[in-house]
Amino acid sequence: MSLPIWHQTCQHSVRTEEDVVRFVNAVGVCTVNALERFPDFPSVAVAMGETEALWHAWFWKDDLHIAKRLYYTRLFAGRPGFIALDWLPAFIAANGAAADELFLLGAVPAEAQAIYRLVEEHGPIAIRALKKLLPPDARKTATGHLWELERRFLITKTGLTGRGRGTYGYIWDLADRWLPAAFPAADRLKRAPAREKITAHLESLGVPVGMKLRTRVLRWEE
Repeated sequence: MSLPIWHQTCQHSVRTEEDVVRFVNAVGVCTVNALERFPDFPSVAVAMGETEALWHAWFWKDDLHIAKRLYYTRLFAGRPGFIALDWLPAFIAANGAAADELFLLGAVPAEAQAIYRLVEEHGPIAIRALKKLLPPDARKTATGHLWELERRFLITKTGLTGRGRGTYGYIWDLADRWLPAAFPAADRLKRAPAREKITAHLESLGVPVGMKLRTRVLRWEE
């Protein structure tokens, strides 16, 4: 089986943080670790010649995102990955919708809606401070709801509370408040053209964009 084009040209190309930026800007979008069920999808791990890259890239994923050099998200089948900033409006248009629209349609659980409203009112807000504002039962499921809001481009991490044991945690804010220029650009692009643009780009890299990849990795909902 032949390797996808990006794999042939990028394997063993990543060793440093700067290499990650160059790689993501070249492929547009990638996961951190390879996806077992979708091995053709770009990943930092493969570009490093590794099977697992998260431990190498643990602070890269934070620092490059917080510095607004790349966009980090758990969009991809719930797995962490990067989007090049030039491609961010297309992914927002393809995946995102305004919070009020999603809430009205019931597409986001009530618990996640409550977290969004707290971030909207108090953000940027550290995760520990955010959880203190939640009822005790809601704190147990907060992380999953944060990831749900993140993958929909509603909230994003904007900083760290610390780097050591007992201090490490994220500071959260609304995504459109943190990177405001990306969202009007997404509105101008619209959903269908954005998905066509992303599909054409991935296929140019040798990544087949079938129904399973569309729904499970890119999380495109009809």
